[in-house]
Amino acid sequence: MQTCTKLVLREIKNYSFLMKIFASVFLTIFLFTTSINAASLGKTLSKKQGQEFTMYNIFIDNYNKFKKDFNQEVLRFCKNQVNKSLGIRQLTAMSKCQYNAAVDLLSKHSLNTDPLSEIVYSWHTHQFPAAKNTVQGILGGASREKAERMIEDYFDNNSTLLTRLFRDLDDGAKQLALMANAKHLEKNKKEGLPNVKDNEIIAASSGTGFYVSKNGHMITNNHVIDGCKNIKTIFDGNEYEAKVLAVDKMNDLAIIQSKAKPKLVYKVSSKDAGLLEEVIVAGYPLGKKVSAAIKATSGTVTAMAGIGDNYAEFQTDAALNSGNSGGPIIDENGNVVGVAVSKIQQEGVESFNFGVKSSVLRIFANANNLKFDSQNNRAMKKKDLGKLITEATVYIECWMTGKQIKQLISQKNSRKAFYSEFLK
Repeated sequence: MQTCTKLVLREIKNYSFLMKIFASVFLTIFLFTTSINAASLGKTLSKKQGQEFTMYNIFIDNYNKFKKDFNQEVLRFCKNQVNKSLGIRQLTAMSKCQYNAAVDLLSKHSLNTDPLSEIVYSWHTHQFPAAKNTVQGILGGASREKAERMIEDYFDNNSTLLTRLFRDLDDGAKQLALMANAKHLEKNKKEGLPNVKDNEIIAASSGTGFYVSKNGHMITNNHVIDGCKNIKTIFDGNEYEAKVLAVDKMNDLAIIQSKAKPKLVYKVSSKDAGLLEEVIVAGYPLGKKVSAAIKATSGTVTAMAGIGDNYAEFQTDAALNSGNSGGPIIDENGNVVGVAVSKIQQEGVESFNFGVKSSVLRIFANANNLKFDSQNNRAMKKKDLGKLITEATVYIECWMTGKQIKQLISQKNSRKAFYSEFLK
């Protein structure tokens, strides 16, 4: 750099006064842009391990992108913009351009907080006067030796300022990331939201289904599988991925299928259950995290319509809990007379449980070319009923993103049986 400076300044003696000014400023700009682009912006900041640092890592990701873009969108951009119009004020124009571009870049990466903006402004308040004094010194007719020393001093100081800028920005970013993370955790705690990453796909909720064909076709509720990134079913101790074939959102029904080949399947009654008829409800209430064993409860049909006189459903006093949704409601012959669908969750209200009628299920299945085996016309022994329930009832697990889980929980009206670890 010194050799280049001496050579150019030597030639200045042969120019007119105005050319001397132009050449000196041109040299300043040349060295300034070369030096500033060569300055190190430092390494990217490291992220922290653990779900509890979700917001910290998001903030640090944004900051690292800001550092990566700084050279291109601040240093190079201003160099190109200012060099388009030559003039004796290029050095101060460069300083102003860089400050404005840096502020815009903070905003672009959602980092336009007061602490970081103040650090950038502090950098500018030191850089701009130095640029102004250097230009004024050269315009004032400084000797060759003095001009050379002023140029070299400016570049040394400017490189130091840039290094200090990113040292302070790094420290500020880490502190702000910690503050944002603490605020996020406190907000989730107040709102009862789980501390999971938005893009993480995890087992979120459970439900029940039942086989109706030996090709792995199952019936469940639509709300059990709605919004799931992955649907997993447990059969005979093995886990199978299931795909959705059809849904009936109005009546809360769904047909899904896995590659499992069950030996026993449920048959669906050709007629609806009658008032006071005894029924059995099978399923996995509260999920496998309470117990992996299937549960069966008995009761009677207590009303022939659901909430709001919904005649697609019937009411039963058989106990239903979170996780029973989608399970079979069967008669003494082992035929499905309904699909467990919901219960009224209200203080002081008990035994208001409902099922979708078998006639509605048959219409839905026929519309989707799913055929059921002929119903049983004879009562089954309890031992055989138990075997059917055990081998043809399926545990269903819904896998969702952390963002979906938090959105549904915050709405407080989801019918999904979320695992207790997500509910506080």
